[in-house]
Amino acid sequence: MIDSALFLNELLTRAQKNSNASIINKLKNVEFINSLNETTELLGSLGFYLKDKYDSDNKLDQHDIYIKIAHALVRNFFTTYYINLNTGMYVGYSSSEDYNTLKIETNGSNFFKDVNRNIPNTIYKDDQELLFKTFQKNYLINETNEGKIFKLRYRLLLNNNPTYILLSAIRIGDNDLIVGLRNIDEIAKKEIEYQNTIQESLTYTNIALALSINYFGVFYVNIKTDDYERYDVDNQRQTIEKIEDGKDFFYVSTIHAKKYVYKDDLDKFSYALRKENLLNELKNNHLFNMEYRQIINGIPTYVSLKVVNLLNDSDHIVIAMSNIDMLKKKENEYRKQFENERHLARTDGLTGCYNKNYLIEFETEINEKIKNKTIKELSVVLCDINDLKIINDTLGHECGDKYILDATNIINSTFNESLIFRIGGDEFLIIIHGNDYKKRNNLFKKLIDSNIKNKKEKKVVIAFGYSDYDSIKDSSLNEIIKRADKLMYVNKKELKNN
Repeated sequence: MIDSALFLNELLTRAQKNSNASIINKLKNVEFINSLNETTELLGSLGFYLKDKYDSDNKLDQHDIYIKIAHALVRNFFTTYYINLNTGMYVGYSSSEDYNTLKIETNGSNFFKDVNRNIPNTIYKDDQELLFKTFQKNYLINETNEGKIFKLRYRLLLNNNPTYILLSAIRIGDNDLIVGLRNIDEIAKKEIEYQNTIQESLTYTNIALALSINYFGVFYVNIKTDDYERYDVDNQRQTIEKIEDGKDFFYVSTIHAKKYVYKDDLDKFSYALRKENLLNELKNNHLFNMEYRQIINGIPTYVSLKVVNLLNDSDHIVIAMSNIDMLKKKENEYRKQFENERHLARTDGLTGCYNKNYLIEFETEINEKIKNKTIKELSVVLCDINDLKIINDTLGHECGDKYILDATNIINSTFNESLIFRIGGDEFLIIIHGNDYKKRNNLFKKLIDSNIKNKKEKKVVIAFGYSDYDSIKDSSLNEIIKRADKLMYVNKKELKNN
């Protein structure tokens, strides 16, 4: 856990040391503090929202302001920079010892000059050109114009090892730029490994087909008369021998398919081997491939069927069947392993709900649907567990974890057809759709009734706020979230006062 107070002190010390009056004034500016609410996606914490604390004069407590700034800047990033685009002056903080070994400046008077000077020694060689292009003042100004969030994936040399980093940048106002760096090396490498595995599997399959490896049947078919010749392939001796002459190939194939093709693949196989369908496929492509399962020795076995339209013989086609069961099962095994690891990376370890990593992915998908107007029904609920800090401080974190699980059970049993994300220690975000959307008002009442009952019994109470998607007003998921967040804090206050 990063000590936010230490970061703030470091930030202020460096600003004062360099007479950076603009930063010092910025840290005291209430509008700047409030504008940090707009950096939710950049900070990688959709569950982080500033909670203004007013004293008797209705002014923000200065110490609270400092702590909130620190938390906002460092949460979920191992390195964060504040840059004044007008002057080039910058101040930064890193929570990573590995990053600190790079000896990169964390404050100075010319951010772009310093960054570009460090690129040859700190960035993986294949990504250096991209970084030189990115870290130009005008380029970042353009990419962060009109509140846009700029993201870039590249490899940083940490301990001389190329490490995948996600850079996020957002502009606050005209001249204030915040840049955060997040280590995504583990997830990125797993994705690359999976893609390479799939490509390798496909390559092996294509080579196998090309070299007649694992062929167990080859047919030479006259598409004018439907006469055919059947050949047997001996892979050990690498020989091919004609074993049958026959007539009416497509009819015979239909009869044999009912006996030898696995029942779940029979319709697909029969449709593909219908003469008019197959010839139509071969009109535009001289090669047709299909995978299906055939019963071999009583066991459903993956088979690749390959049909070749002979360029030098328009009267004939060649149909070959290859056993790809081992390759297919290995591919499925890799896919299952990857999906399992991907699920773990997207899931909160304590509650089993989705985590913030997946929310970031999901938000991109939802924003695209909002942009294309392909989404009609969507509602967002933000939940906050009351008094979790008191439970942790007085009874310990073990009791606090049980308190969180009790809240999770309430949320899961209420919204059982919705997507539920744990986005903070005591915060949950729910995306309501489908049947839950249609009966959402009843579900909200159910949650209210639970709060009334649990408050009397001194059990877990969950403050919540919700907002529906407005196809006319909303251009992103974040706009819906902000409305729900405001209502959640209203409800939290009501629950504490009643």
